[in-house]
Amino acid sequence: MTLQKIFILNIKKFRKKRGISQMVLGELSDTTGNYIGQIEAGRRIPSFDKIERIAAALRVASYQLFIEETTGESTEIEPTTKDFLRELPRTIREEITSHLVSAIHKDIDASFNAKNY
Repeated sequence: MTLQKIFILNIKKFRKKRGISQMVLGELSDTTGNYIGQIEAGRRIPSFDKIERIAAALRVASYQLFIEETTGESTEIEPTTKDFLRELPRTIREEITSHLVSAIHKDIDASFNAKNY
């Protein structure tokens, strides 16, 4: 499964889990329901800033939008996703990595702060 397809499926999954429409998600993420619909249809690819706002509106860490749900059969990423990531220019891979690591750190910090460690 491609990274874009994983992203789209996760947006839909988390949106439905929260019980909100595309319109409500658009309002919560400071965009429009039409834009969310275009993302979910694969016609638009949001910027990192919009991904972070959408994730915040869905109440998930932004990196969670890129995690493929496994069925227990294999934890290996499908070759098409690996190939896609491998073919990206180095600067874009580094930027994606930086954003994901930053989001993970924020999520970990928030978790520790919530538990008063």
